[in-house]
Formats: sequence, C-alpha cells, structure tokens
Amino acid sequence: LYIIAAMGGKGPDMIYGPADNVGVLGLTKTIRPIDDIFDQSFYDTYTRDGFVKFEGKRYLVADQVGNHLTLVYNKKLVPNPPKTLGDLQRLGVSLTKDFDNNGKIDQYALVWNYREPFFFVPFATGYGATLLDNASGKPTLNNDKITGAIQSVLDLRNKYKIIPREIDYDTAEALFKDGKAAMIINGPWAWAAYGDAGVDYGLALLPTIEATGKPMSPMVASKGYSVNVNATPQKLAYIKQAITFLTGGKVQEEMAKVLSTVPVNKLALASQTVKDNPILQSSLAQLRVGTPMPTNPRFRQMWDGMRGPYQLVMSGKITAKEAARLMQENCEKLIQDTYM
Repeated sequence: LYIIAAMGGKGPDMIYGPADNVGVLGLTKTIRPIDDIFDQSFYDTYTRDGFVKFEGKRYLVADQVGNHLTLVYNKKLVPNPPKTLGDLQRLGVSLTKDFDNNGKIDQYALVWNYREPFFFVPFATGYGATLLDNASGKPTLNNDKITGAIQSVLDLRNKYKIIPREIDYDTAEALFKDGKAAMIINGPWAWAAYGDAGVDYGLALLPTIEATGKPMSPMVASKGYSVNVNATPQKLAYIKQAITFLTGGKVQEEMAKVLSTVPVNKLALASQTVKDNPILQSSLAQLRVGTPMPTNPRFRQMWDGMRGPYQLVMSGKITAKEAARLMQENCEKLIQDTYM
C-alpha cells in the first residue's frame, strides 16, 4: 500500500521497517536518499549498522539491529550449551526423554520452526553457502553446501531423533515455554516471553559446523526510518528532528532496557544498560558472526522459491540433493518472471 501511495505522490512522510525493504523501496523510487538531510556529525554517532544503503546511497536510519536467530537454552536442563553441531547431536540424545516409556517423547532436546527457509539459513551459512550472489543477482543454491545443510537438519530429526518429526512456530514456542524442550532457536522478538513464562533461559552462539569450521551465521537486519520521496523541502526540517530523536541515544537505551533490542547509536551501545545485560551481550556476540540481510530486491523471491522444495524434503518426498536443485530452479524462475 505504501508503494502505491508514494508512486501516486502521497503516503506518510516517514516509514518504519526492516533493512530488506530498502531494496524494493529504492528500486521503485518511493523513498529518497537521506545523505543530504543530515551532516557528517550525525552519521558519526552510529555504528556501521546504523544506516542501510542501496546502490551506494543511504536510505534508512536505524534505531536497532538484530532480527537474528540464536540458540536459547533452559538453564535448568542445559548447564553448558553445545558449541558445535557434534556437541548438539551428542547432548541432544541425552536430553531427549520418554519419561513414562510409552513410546512418546516427553522432552525434546531442541525445537524450532525448521520447516521455514528463514530458520534454515544458519545451517546453510554454517556449511559455507551464500544463497544469492549479490553482484550478479543469481541464486547459489544447487550445490553440495546447501545439500549438506539440509541433510544436517534431517539428521537431527531422522538419525539422532532429538527434534520433533512435525513442528511449526507456535508448537515450538509452547514446548519450550512449558519446559518440554531444552533448547530453541529463535530471535529477539521472542526472548522476553520465555522469562515471562517462568523459564530461566540463556542465549548461546548457534553451533559451529565441524565439517567447515564455520559458525552458523543467521541473517541480521537493521530496522529504522526512511523518508518518502514526496516529502516537501518544508517538511524535511521536521523529519530530521523526528528521526534524530527517535534514533537518539536516550531512546535506544530505553528500548534496550525494555525490549532487549541492540542499539546502533554509539552512546546507547556503550551504556551500562547494555553492558550489564547478559542477554544483550550474548545477542551482540551472535550478531558479530551474523550475515547482513541483502538489500538486493531479488532476495524477496528467494524465500518463496526455497519454501516449496524445502518443505517437500522435510516431508520426506524428495532428497536433499533434489531439494537444492529445485530451490535453485524455482528461485531463478521467480526472479526472471519478476525482473526480466
């Protein structure tokens, strides 16, 4: 709706959203570069994640960075979280329990929404995959790295039997909150609710893949404010004031305190609020090995192109190798249909 309004010369003067919107909004020329709105002293108060660029120009001022997955563990069940995939497999076997010996699992080692491509990305990056070549805009899915990553998820379910055979996001949440799962893979939007549910939880880095020596690297995205291309010169002064306040150190520090978001304002990031918060410190550690969410608008088609084949392999209907090939074909077709 925003794009339609802005292309018609209307819409709100500012829009708030994640980094991956910038490519589409920049391509449709519905937001304007912000380089000439602020001076260099403003840019110097933020980390490199404080701005999102498209085709070399800044289009978004962030008030946080994150949206990243990490390993969340129940301290009562997991005193020492696994550091490698092998550790996870071995620990997982001991944590998966059928307490009453009725053939049904009462406690899983790990749960997460593994049937969705976004939640598969850390495994793919851990195996060295990149998903999309940003320079050419072409998918890079039909290879042994993707195949190996898919197989590793299948092995957790079929070989080691430490994750449920069927799962969705809500079920995973319920199992972890109810103490029926020792660990979950999820993002910062969910962490506070675990504490509210009475779980004494901690965050740990997603495991390293021994076969590659690489850490699992979840997608990381800034969120913040962009400016409507139709904003008049008279309004720019007010827009500047609003963005300066909304992304300022005091506001970001308060967001970190209440919402456990990671600031991009240097003053907020260096505050005691952040330094004294173990959840935020663990979140920052995961961020440092994260993969920036591409602003290339073609990446939007990747999720849809990956989903069908990926869910087919999780349903046991095709092999991991076939899934990698079909994901590549689907993504190429969707991109070609959209942009060619």
